[in-house]
This record gives sequence, structure tokens and C-alpha cells, in this order.
Amino acid sequence: MNKKTLDQYQKEVAELVKKFNFNWSTYVQYIHLVEEVGELGEALTVRQGDRKAGSGENALADHGDIEEEIGDVLFSLIDLANRYSLSLDKIMGDTFKRYQKKLAKQL
Repeated sequence: MNKKTLDQYQKEVAELVKKFNFNWSTYVQYIHLVEEVGELGEALTVRQGDRKAGSGENALADHGDIEEEIGDVLFSLIDLANRYSLSLDKIMGDTFKRYQKKLAKQL
């Protein structure tokens, strides 16, 4: 299996965003991310059995595929990182270092 780095995914997302002309304002991009996180929450409620998947009528969940929704959230986050020229490889490395320090303090 050919594994890609986060930086490689960033390049692919940038190409798709350019191809589909997703030149949203920062605020609209943020709102889109919040919407995708909400859809992930809806899919989680379906998986847990709190709601049933359906058309959205009668309180049925429109979104039930957790993998698809996580993918949408990640796509939105990658696009946001690209907007600010941030390396997700670096961000994740720094984040793990920060969590390791927090864990070391607890031990």
C-alpha cells in the first residue's frame, strides 16, 4: 500500500480546491468545517444507536457514514491549513511532542 504524508495530502487538496474553485472567505471556510463536524456527530449518533439513518424526516439522521464524515472534516482542516501555509506534518509532530510532555509531567 502506498502511504502518503500529510504534506502530500495537502498538495492534493490544494489541487482539488483550485480545480473546483473553492475560494471561500475564511469565515465561510470555518462555517463549512463546523458543518462537517456536526455531520460527523450525527453519524456517531447513528453508530451508537441513538438515532436511525434516513432522510432527515422524523428526526432521522441524514449522515450515517463515520468514515465519510471524518474524511470531510479532514479535507476541511487540510484546506484550512493550506490557506495559512501550515505544514500538517510539522503540526502533528509538534502536537505529539506537546502531549508527550504533558504525559511525562503526569508520571
